Amino acid sequence: MDSTFQDYAGALAINQSKNDVFLFNSNGNLVRGNGVSQRLSVPILSPDFNQEVQAVFRRERNRGIANPILVGAIPFDMRQPTHLIAPDWSERINALGYSLSPFMDEGFTHRVMEHRFSPDHNDFLTMIEQALSIFEMGHLKKVVLSKVLTLTLDRIIDIPRLLSNIMAQNPNAYHFSVPLERDVLVGASPELLLRKQGNKIFSNPLAGSARRLDCPDRDRQAAQTLLESSKDQYEHRLVVEAIRSSLSPLIHNLHIPDPPELISTPTMWHLSTQIEATLADINPPSLFDLIKHVHPTPAMCGTPTLEAQHCIESLEPHQRGCFSGLVGWCDFQGNGEWAIAIRCAQVSGNKATLFAGAGVVPDSNPESEWLETSAKMRTMLNAFGIKENVI
Repeated sequence: MDSTFQDYAGALAINQSKNDVFLFNSNGNLVRGNGVSQRLSVPILSPDFNQEVQAVFRRERNRGIANPILVGAIPFDMRQPTHLIAPDWSERINALGYSLSPFMDEGFTHRVMEHRFSPDHNDFLTMIEQALSIFEMGHLKKVVLSKVLTLTLDRIIDIPRLLSNIMAQNPNAYHFSVPLERDVLVGASPELLLRKQGNKIFSNPLAGSARRLDCPDRDRQAAQTLLESSKDQYEHRLVVEAIRSSLSPLIHNLHIPDPPELISTPTMWHLSTQIEATLADINPPSLFDLIKHVHPTPAMCGTPTLEAQHCIESLEPHQRGCFSGLVGWCDFQGNGEWAIAIRCAQVSGNKATLFAGAGVVPDSNPESEWLETSAKMRTMLNAFGIKENVI
């Protein structure tokens, strides 16, 4: 096992009960931290949020940290409290192409003792049908509706081994382990909301998905069908145009390639667009201000945003919390990365909660959306080594 990952895994194993070890790993940055110097729970939409962030950074600099960092999670609903930490100790390795080298732990398996969907299959179909009827009544163009799967497993979950499997199975993802109050949010997101490096901004929205298939020929056909799907292309355009509209007032140059390209994870095909922009020179916004402009995108919420949020609140029977929110980091210099909290689980003891959503548009099929959300959960089920067909 790579020594850097081994060091992290050892620290995580020692501190599991304290829930104070953080990791965020991308193809350009590895950020690690442990311990808690300060916590910040002020909602990002609070008028005091930016002042509170600066106060945290000021106190960290007073204790001798030259470039302090905030790490953690921002909920889907930005009116809810954040889960941000200034760690006691942290490091950032900024080396494009650097990565950890976790191993695939074939012996890491779990049996499912109990499982429960919210909503269950029938209620999920009803929820999608209700959304389709809303499209006929108003201005809603897309809404992302989700389900959660709560698992009770046969043993306490070893988070370092789980994270190793997540990373080994999904090497090109944004890997994260984020301490929350009572549990740990761990996963491998394929989707970058925002990266800020100096005055450069990067985003990689994904919208339009198809399940990977075991047969290579059928898998290639599934990818081609996705690329040619008018429904999925429409869904993707809504996301890209929303990001364009949100960023345009804040930037000099905006590069958005067209059409989208195909990318894949071990379990899914996605339509993907790599967006790059340069911030305006005068009074450039902070990374958190950019987040307020862009999050949630139609990829996680829908469009128009307010109508979609109201639809989610009225139809989903569960609270999303950090699911489809953001995980990442931001430093005193204003650089940072925030990925969307999907393909993940909240873990505590022998309990795990998984989440998946699907973009619903006027020609969506309810059963197809159930199957898509189930396929998206396969990433985490594979990492847990769960063999039962619980989805």
